Amino acid sequence: MFKRKLTTINFEGNEIRFLVVQGEKVHSWKTNNIPPELMNQGLIQNPGEVGKIIQTTLEEIKGPRRRVITSVTGQRSVHRIMRIPNIQDKLLEETIRRKAKQEFAIPVDEADLSWRVINRANNQIVLYVLAVPNTIIDGQVEALRAAKIKPRIMDIKPLALQRVVNKKTSIIVNLESFSMGVIIVVNHIPILVRTIPLETGDLTDEAKIDLLSQELARTVKYYNESNKKNRLPEKTIVYLTGDLFDFPRLESRLEESPNLTERLGSRTPYKISLPEPPLEIPPELSVAKYAVNLGLALKNTK
Repeated sequence: MFKRKLTTINFEGNEIRFLVVQGEKVHSWKTNNIPPELMNQGLIQNPGEVGKIIQTTLEEIKGPRRRVITSVTGQRSVHRIMRIPNIQDKLLEETIRRKAKQEFAIPVDEADLSWRVINRANNQIVLYVLAVPNTIIDGQVEALRAAKIKPRIMDIKPLALQRVVNKKTSIIVNLESFSMGVIIVVNHIPILVRTIPLETGDLTDEAKIDLLSQELARTVKYYNESNKKNRLPEKTIVYLTGDLFDFPRLESRLEESPNLTERLGSRTPYKISLPEPPLEIPPELSVAKYAVNLGLALKNTK
């Protein structure tokens, strides 16, 4: 049976990453570096011009425009795992918005509020809630509209990363040029998410890994001290995602600095690995760099 193609688009820092799948096979991919006057740290300054770049790229990699999933960035955003009583779906939005206004540090009325129901059990709904400033979402939507794209789904980046790792318990670290993050997953739920902008461009890749190592140690310590009866098992694996863990680049840096992985590993007792998504992936594709796209591709869109 003929399987239709699916396009995934990830807006990341000053890049847009495209990946096309057909069934369970990666068909094509490309990353476009966007000039800072058009897009800077995820904020699209010129949606019309960015839309032209998206349209041209999809033609080049033969990606469909009618079957598109994009990611909602976690940069400059607020995340929460939210628990509310098991209420009717029609009351969800009002309840979530009211609770977000009480708990979030950014003005909810000036942000796009997204959520996913993670679990319903014991008369309780567990949700992953993300508030993204309107300036970021509006620019992304306008750029897609300029490219004549109406995405089927706008998924949340931490959930896409959880999906590409797909382990009951895991730690996911994400290191990009302009941001870093640590996600702790328990029972397939991203129970703790931390995203930190890297505002300065003066840091070396090694310095960024040092900062990530420190944040990883703090996040794991915070989780374990807050969950003394459900601490992370010793066999938990730290999964590496993001452009700075692009494996060929990582290998080249290891030749110059053999202790680079030790810098990350010294701050955690856990094993370090790359994700292994259940897709047919060409060997030249960087799983770490395209982890979000691969997670989008794995989303059930039926």
